[in-house]
Order: sequence, then structure tokens, then C-alpha cells
Amino acid sequence: MAATRTEEFVRRMSAPDPAVLAHLKDPDEITARILTAALEQAELVGIRRTTMDDVARRSGLGRATVYRRFPTKAALIDALVLAEAHRYFEGTARARAHATNLEDCLVYETVFTVTFLREHALLRKLLRTEPEAILPSLTIDADPIVDFATRISADQLRAQIYGSTKTTPDQERHLRTVAELHTRLTLSFIVTPHTGIDLATVEDTRRYVRNYLLPMITVAADSTASS
Repeated sequence: MAATRTEEFVRRMSAPDPAVLAHLKDPDEITARILTAALEQAELVGIRRTTMDDVARRSGLGRATVYRRFPTKAALIDALVLAEAHRYFEGTARARAHATNLEDCLVYETVFTVTFLREHALLRKLLRTEPEAILPSLTIDADPIVDFATRISADQLRAQIYGSTKTTPDQERHLRTVAELHTRLTLSFIVTPHTGIDLATVEDTRRYVRNYLLPMITVAADSTASS
């Protein structure tokens, strides 16, 4: 059976084309200008209406230069999306690095995630103007994204809670359950950013984490450890 658009997207993000990845690992000035121009243009008119000519004009580079780095629009968009995904994961890693305990880790990571999603102009643009291109991958066809994000989140929680200690099957089930719930909450915030949950400040977020997210992790973790 042919892969769905979401499955193909996750495959490209988790195992990107080496040529695309090479541009992102250590981008030179030209590549950085092209990616910045592509992001700005897509934020303005959306991905569908963005052309390689638009990107060349906005970057101040010739079409031939843009095509030498990215032979097709699809390759450029792949690089752009991958760069934004890396920016998110690197941001959450920096947020966690400031934490000295699990609560702080969840607080700083949640603050970063909420801010990143609220301020991501391209994501907001696509949800408004090209919902048919993005909403299925975040809703009815979201299984591959849920699985991918859950796996990453579970790995992070395992390291934060258990370190190098070997986990039991019950603890692994617990980690995956909590990780999936966190993933689904995040997807909900993406699709429906309006919320009555007060996350305006770090202290607001700390109360939310302490009252809701932390118990979800620690209470069940304690019960699996003692059962």
C-alpha cells in the first residue's frame, strides 16, 4: 500500500535526503540566505504560492544559484521544514539544559513549546490559508506524527526520570502512555491555539506543570515502581 502524505513527511524528517541534510548541518552564507528567504516568502504567501523565482529575488541571489543548492522546490521546502524542526528540537534541548530537576525541565520545555507554536508565523499561515495541506497530517492522518513524537518524548522522559537505570516493561508502558498524552496535547495546541489555560508567564506554566503534567508522570511512575 502506498505511503500516506504524513508517512512520507515523517520518513523525510526522520531519515532526510543526505543532500538536503548536508545543507543544514553546516550551512554557508548562501544556503542561509536561501532558507531565510524561503521562510519569509512562505510566511507571506504560503508554501503553495511560493516559487523559486520569489526566493531568488528575496534572497538577492540569481536563480541559477538557488537551483544549484536546491534543484527543485520540493527539495527547498524539505530543507525549510527540516530546518524548522531542528530549530524546535534544539530549542527544547537548550530549555531542558537549564533545568536541575524534572519539574523545571517540564516547565522550561513547556514554555518554549507554547511560545514556539504561538509565534511560528509559517505554521499559523498554513493553518489559515492552506488547511488542506496541513490539517490532515495533524488530525485524521496524524498516526505517523504521533508515533514519531511519542518515541522522542518517551526517550527524553526515560533519561530524565531513570537516567541509565534499566526500565521495566511496566515503566516503559507508562513512559509511552505519558509521552503520547503529551504529544496529543501539543497537537491540540497547534490545531486550536485558543485556550483557557493560563500559560502567560513562567509561573503560570509552573502551576500548570505542577498540577497536571507532573502528577501524570510521577504518580503513575511511583505506582509502577511499587507494584
